[in-house]
Amino acid sequence: MSDYTDHNKLILAALEEALVAGDEVDRDDSADKTFGLPEGLRGNLDAMNDKADSSATAAFTNLVTGIAIKIAYPNIDVRFHQIQIQDPQHFNHRGVSENVVYPFLRDQDFDGAKSGWQTRTLERPKPYFLNYDENIRAVKDEFLACYHALEEGGADAKQMLNYLFLGQVVRRNAKKIDLIEPRIDDISTIIGHFEAHFFADYKSRGQSRLPVLALHSLYKLIMPELKRFEGLDLANLELHSAADSQTGATGDIEIKKNDGSVFEAIEVKHGIPVSVDLVVDAAKKLVTRRVDRFYVLTTHKNCGQTDEVAAKIKEVKERTGCQVIANGVIPTMRYYLRLVQNPADIFPHYTSLLKVEPAISHEHRVKWNDIVLPD
Repeated sequence: MSDYTDHNKLILAALEEALVAGDEVDRDDSADKTFGLPEGLRGNLDAMNDKADSSATAAFTNLVTGIAIKIAYPNIDVRFHQIQIQDPQHFNHRGVSENVVYPFLRDQDFDGAKSGWQTRTLERPKPYFLNYDENIRAVKDEFLACYHALEEGGADAKQMLNYLFLGQVVRRNAKKIDLIEPRIDDISTIIGHFEAHFFADYKSRGQSRLPVLALHSLYKLIMPELKRFEGLDLANLELHSAADSQTGATGDIEIKKNDGSVFEAIEVKHGIPVSVDLVVDAAKKLVTRRVDRFYVLTTHKNCGQTDEVAAKIKEVKERTGCQVIANGVIPTMRYYLRLVQNPADIFPHYTSLLKVEPAISHEHRVKWNDIVLPD
């Protein structure tokens, strides 16, 4: 008999993996959004998604539960959802739905019911065969067809869940999120909000983009007030997925002269300590470009210059004429915020980028509001 001691943990891992897949495909315009599934099956899954917020919340949650269990345990026939009809027995799917699947759907702001078995038509001790004779509301044919495809049609359980979650991501992202813009001038509090946002625990990718958005917001705030930047322009951010070699960018953030040449560039690293290698990488970009100042900024706590880093920076200065400055994102933000009249004005810039940045997911936006206005 199989050991199902950790079944909740394995099923949660399947849900989390599908979330990442769905979120990434949604943000990649060139990605295959069919996940290789046949048109008929996609139509049935679309129907489940379309009614997941109204007439078929329980059936949707039920199906997500069944597919996630199938991913975790491919040898289980998930149509047999109760112990009393299982041979051999594994576990009741209702408990998984209520203790794992629903909390996951709720936390991601996805559709779903508190249980996939909260209606009598779904909790009968009968397998979900095509001839299941209970009157499942609104999506009976699609619901049973999905289970049939999963067990007898050769459908890939992972791709089915990926596709379902892609639909949920699209629906969720269509909902407007009003991001909070604090009116706080205390710099320690401002920095605390940004640190909390940078280092929160996320399931979605895109976290490393947050300090880039914060620094871009900082420059948008300080440039009109500091004489050093008079007559210069802050370039729009390039796509996070585009490499500098493709875009021709010198850094993640660029301040440009009227002729389009780069005056100052900022390379931003998340969780990576300042090292000689980072300075060397910066130097390679400066060989063919005339830049007055190049910042290498990191969110890592080891952001100070060692003797080796300082020596390499001096060497780069002598060879290229460019001043390379290696420092931390947080110390840099704290320093510049002290120089502006209204530090709180950084927040409207930051939230405006959070709303439109393709690399940022719904999860990152929700976390910002949670940090600024906790329960």
